[in-house]
Amino acid sequence: MEKITGVTNFDGVYHHYVFRDQKIVREEVISKKSNIDFLLDTKYPVWLVRHAFGQDMGEEDYSELKEEDYLSDNRGKNLSLHQKTGIVRDLVYHGLQVPFQAGTYSHAVGPIHAGIIEPGHFRFIVEGEDIRHLTIRLGFQYRGIREKIKGKPMSAVMPFSETISGDTSVGYAIAFSKIYEEMYGIEVPKNVALFRSFLIELERIAVHIGDLGGISEDIGYYPLYGVCVTDRGAALGLMEIWTGNRFGKAAVRPGRVRVNKRISAKQAKDAFFNLKKVYFKRVRPQILRALSVSTLKERMQGCGFISELDVQKNGFLGMVARMAGVSDDLRINHPDYPGWIPLPIQEEHHHYNGDVWARMYIRYAEIEQSLNWMESHLEEINWESLWSDTDNHFGNQIEKNGKPKPGIYTASVEAWRGPLLVSLDFDNEGFVKNSYIRDPSVLNWHALELAVRGEQVGDFPLNNKSFNLSYVGFDL
Repeated sequence: MEKITGVTNFDGVYHHYVFRDQKIVREEVISKKSNIDFLLDTKYPVWLVRHAFGQDMGEEDYSELKEEDYLSDNRGKNLSLHQKTGIVRDLVYHGLQVPFQAGTYSHAVGPIHAGIIEPGHFRFIVEGEDIRHLTIRLGFQYRGIREKIKGKPMSAVMPFSETISGDTSVGYAIAFSKIYEEMYGIEVPKNVALFRSFLIELERIAVHIGDLGGISEDIGYYPLYGVCVTDRGAALGLMEIWTGNRFGKAAVRPGRVRVNKRISAKQAKDAFFNLKKVYFKRVRPQILRALSVSTLKERMQGCGFISELDVQKNGFLGMVARMAGVSDDLRINHPDYPGWIPLPIQEEHHHYNGDVWARMYIRYAEIEQSLNWMESHLEEINWESLWSDTDNHFGNQIEKNGKPKPGIYTASVEAWRGPLLVSLDFDNEGFVKNSYIRDPSVLNWHALELAVRGEQVGDFPLNNKSFNLSYVGFDL
């Protein structure tokens, strides 16, 4: 089933991005004449429209509405929540009042948190210990990235790609690189393309191990928490061994990858098996132990539920879709992922039923999936070729001698949170005229709002950690 996963306007022309047959394609939208038209069309998720077209309209005051009208997903009934005088509201906090009944109270969390955490405003309406509903507003880390890359050449744009969401540096660098490769007509060797996929999967493994520890901490299960906190370093260490940076910064550039020349090709290849050893000897046993503890199952199963219908109706993406039983994955049949085997989501639906348990289990399943795929294709990479590349000025040569073809180019990558989407509009010099960047979190933040309805207040940190969404990826 296809779904809309992006929408933007380039030079007065609307475009939407459709997830179809495990691909994301851009299409012009000639049937829409204004931003409001997208709000009226239920095919377009509200969070997507407000993120793309929203403008600062000051404080939001919905306190006089009936609670059922405020929570309704009927566009006609609650259109006033999302627009005013023909202008779409943004999703940034400017002051927020929401309806609540007698016997309930409003409880705000953030943007200032007690720990070192990114800022967001979370407005709860609580009845006793139960959450009636949650409204999330972000926008506290706006960095103006889209403005900063406008009018810039490739060499200036690429470093910004790695700052969109720091825990997805590799994923975004690959998406931007794919766009420049298409614009300049650069053919990427299969060796390079496959190694890039290795880096994406390594990024996924590192974050998933850390998240398993975070979830364990929130349920007070410290055997797994302690292992994940320390041995996440094995995955980050392999990234540093391969690229010279623990987060893969500056490793991916158009047409090539930069690798760590302080080690040999053989050492690079053999280093994979150290990660495998650490995972199977130290991390995996604790994961399996945690998954077998009945009290942990009781804590997570049935908590923070998202349905397949929620996924389809709201356009939820990536891991959030898969944990609810929807088999969306851009890696399926992708040339950069030869022999990719999807998770048995339908066959093991009891593990992918949309709750906190599913969000924990899918991380374990995806770690194993990524490790197995990488090992099965380890011999297909020509490590000597990668480590013998000495052309450090490749990017400068592209900009000096290449002939960019102006126009709109789009790339999507199945990063660890899900499919990130980048679309750049270029002029005749290869400079960025306009951009559209959609992190998976743009859509998936609403999944957290839905997941906590009816849950206890004390379950919010667990649910929040189980999604682990990006604030900065939203606040561009």
